[in-house]
Amino acid sequence: MITSLLAALMVAPTTLNLTPTDDVWVYPHASDPGKDEYLRVWGVGGKAVAEDSGDADNFSYAYLKWDVSTFPKDAKLTEAKLIVTHIASPTFDLESAKKSPLEARPILATFEEKKWTYEESLKNPPDKKDKSYFGTGFPDLIPADKVFTISIDLLKGPNDFKKYLADNPSSLALAVVSTLDPSESENRRTYKLYSKDTEKPERRPVLKLVYEKSASQLLGR
Repeated sequence: MITSLLAALMVAPTTLNLTPTDDVWVYPHASDPGKDEYLRVWGVGGKAVAEDSGDADNFSYAYLKWDVSTFPKDAKLTEAKLIVTHIASPTFDLESAKKSPLEARPILATFEEKKWTYEESLKNPPDKKDKSYFGTGFPDLIPADKVFTISIDLLKGPNDFKKYLADNPSSLALAVVSTLDPSESENRRTYKLYSKDTEKPERRPVLKLVYEKSASQLLGR
């Protein structure tokens, strides 16, 4: 009776807003990942991910990792978004961003920012399969001379983020990639996102997880 009542009168959803424990700009000529304020993303020739390691140094990715151990086991995930903030005055327009949005793809959560070397990315590349991304995102608008956010809905698929979270209950990592190609424009279009190392907390990447507790959790069982 009590369990049925609690299930019917589910408490308001709980939101976790998680800042990355580690994030790195994945590019052979990147600066110190432990201090870099920015993550840069671009692709080549209509591809968001390199076909093989021999071509990888032409691409630029962002790797992000979170401690997700505070997400309750057996909770019902109702919303999952990766929210990033872009610098003001980007080199691309809204139409280009819609054509080449940011993509969130799985990677192993084995990297550490303080020990990062580019060679690690060659052993842990983003999943390049067509349907491996969890979701895509582009800005709703690009305001003049102001920073703006891009939200990637991780439940849009085609890949299954709920299963990915369940399979990685302690630490979870994502690669942010895009087909946006700097060689296709005079102003070299790229994404330039704030990393967790920016001094302004409101500009840091956020993994937003919204969930509902099960009746047994509400009862403390």
